[in-house]
Amino acid sequence: MTKKNESTNSVARRSVLAAGGATTLGALVGRVGVRSNGSAAVDQHEDDDGGGGADSGHDVTVRQEPGNAFYWVLPGERRLSPQVFGTPKNPRRGSDLLKSRIEQAKGMPEPLDETIPQLLQDLPPLVAAPEAAREPIEDEESDGIAQERFTEPTLYSDNAEVTSGSFEITYQDRQPYDLPGEPGDTTDSVDLDAQFTDPAGNEYELEHDHVVQSPIPGYETGGGVLSGGWLHGITGTGSPLFPRVYTYGASWGVGNVHVNGELATEDGFRVIHFMTTQTVRDERYRIPLDEELPLAPDETIAGRIHHTHGVVLPIRPTPERPVYDPVPTAMELPNGEAQPFIHAMWEQEELVEGPFDEWEFPGQEDEEASDAEESSDGDADFQLLGEASAWQGAAPDAIAGEENPTMQLEAGTEYVLVWENADGLQHNFAIEDENGEDLQASELVGEEGATQTVTFTATEEMAEYYCQVHPQSMRGEIEIG
Repeated sequence: MTKKNESTNSVARRSVLAAGGATTLGALVGRVGVRSNGSAAVDQHEDDDGGGGADSGHDVTVRQEPGNAFYWVLPGERRLSPQVFGTPKNPRRGSDLLKSRIEQAKGMPEPLDETIPQLLQDLPPLVAAPEAAREPIEDEESDGIAQERFTEPTLYSDNAEVTSGSFEITYQDRQPYDLPGEPGDTTDSVDLDAQFTDPAGNEYELEHDHVVQSPIPGYETGGGVLSGGWLHGITGTGSPLFPRVYTYGASWGVGNVHVNGELATEDGFRVIHFMTTQTVRDERYRIPLDEELPLAPDETIAGRIHHTHGVVLPIRPTPERPVYDPVPTAMELPNGEAQPFIHAMWEQEELVEGPFDEWEFPGQEDEEASDAEESSDGDADFQLLGEASAWQGAAPDAIAGEENPTMQLEAGTEYVLVWENADGLQHNFAIEDENGEDLQASELVGEEGATQTVTFTATEEMAEYYCQVHPQSMRGEIEIG
């Protein structure tokens, strides 16, 4: 990828930030006093009749142990929902809405009457998707009901790679809605412990400092922690680029980022947003449109009805106003620049406590892996284990224990391959030529322990085998003898 000029880079930066929606607004606050547990020090509210007693709110606890599915999301485009954004001939939530929101913000008290309009001018997708950033989807490349795409880089992309990560968060919801006052003046709080790696192997740890509530009218964050509600899409809270989604728990706050054991944000906090929601990643790890929700478990990447998103935005709070400041990640993008945000996804987490923590999707208990085929392993020429991190060789002995082992084949010979789903994520087996064109692809299988038999005849064109859901990590060479 060629390096963009300075003007183009500036637009791309704003676009990436703007897609963050709900997270960006918390950057309007500076530091407030902090207790030893990292939550905001607002003791004056804790004894109020309507405030922060331990029994007056809700706790939502979610965690994922190491070894389960974690994805690092990369910048990319986003399909647009006709329900939310209209059509090319009749656009919605475009430039007209952006203009009206800016005018509304100019009536706010000082200094918000200047800082909020400027924020919306710099980051329009907080509330809208300007028509200038949209591109029609042609008939020959049609993807479902989407008619347009948002072409500038966004953190709500379908482009993600499997790495590793664990976390535990408790959303402590102590007030039901935002109240007048400073954004950090809230009885809501969060306990967060999160570690993960990027595709290059760099290690990250988040240090959450305090919760904030939004100062923007109509942008309701529930006091900085929300439980059992709806975000994004047409709700008005969160970027409309992300679909309207049921949220078990969500938080908005600021804190530090540590990279490879060192404090990376010594110049100041960045905005940190977590939310545990209904699953919005389909079996191929695409974010669906609003019209495509809800997803049944067998339509999701991991067969789960909820997952957790963690986002760190490249916005640094200052006493005067929020400023653009890239998150100092160590992840280098193809253009040679560091990725300026963090978007982490935990796909196999556990909802320990929270709203609907025991609810199951209708029919979930009766679901079976219909795509799996019965086969005797003894009939197989090759046996593999399918894991998002890599194909694992199982048999014959020449490939046993190898990651993404090379397959030695003879042209014209028929082979039987049996692979077993080893992690409960969606996988399939595909073969492509040296130009990247698929020669063969099986159906997806998402049930842990299920097996699939693939029969094929080797040809000179075969170059690599891979999983279409995890094409970077699950890929091996084919050598034709």
